[in-house]
Amino acid sequence: MKMEGMWFGYLTKSAHDSLSQYYEKSETWLESAKKDDVSEKYKSNKIAAKEHSLTKDEEYSEWDIKMQDHDITYEMFFTNYFRYSMVVLSALILEDHLQRFCNALYKLKGNIKKPPKPIGNIIKSYKEYIDAFSLSYDQSVWDFTEDFNHIRNCIVHASGDVSRRGKQEQACLKVIEGKNTGIHIGRRKSGYKLTPLYLDDDMIIIEPQYCKLIILNIKILFDVLNKAANIPTEITIEFNK
Repeated sequence: MKMEGMWFGYLTKSAHDSLSQYYEKSETWLESAKKDDVSEKYKSNKIAAKEHSLTKDEEYSEWDIKMQDHDITYEMFFTNYFRYSMVVLSALILEDHLQRFCNALYKLKGNIKKPPKPIGNIIKSYKEYIDAFSLSYDQSVWDFTEDFNHIRNCIVHASGDVSRRGKQEQACLKVIEGKNTGIHIGRRKSGYKLTPLYLDDDMIIIEPQYCKLIILNIKILFDVLNKAANIPTEITIEFNK
């Protein structure tokens, strides 16, 4: 086993483990920050009510205003910014490590043209290159990438606004929504209560479920590819007997 392949497998596993930990810790931080903000606003509201001798109704009105500000900041912007950023970050890691996997294949196996430098559907180009090596593995590990690419492109090219995509893309995104993987398209009359609450209609809304699913699918993809190419993902030390 050449060093390029050994280190690729190990570093890829480490990168995906780190991505998973980064997501989980960030979600935990976000939930903690939400609770801290509510607590701080509650305390400040009680202090203001006492200092200004507010009636119960006046105190409630002040509290309602503070909670609207909280919801806009934490339930709309922070939540959406974070989960959108996780999709983009996951896409960057996926594309980067597909390129690295192609480079590792070329160095380990050779006998084929150099890896591509794709423009457009990057994942498809890398898959076609990998398939040229005739590796034996379950092709279904790629299935998630098509839907993922639609979501990523809508976020990157239309800030998550489905209505700003072409009719064909809009249709694809609506099909994805129906798969119950944690992707929703905001509609005022849908009755869907998941935050963010104040976003415009037709915005993509992402549940934690989808972020976890994508991270898991990326891990499975590279586990399968590395195994098919005989690239280890663990470093083992052989001791002389």
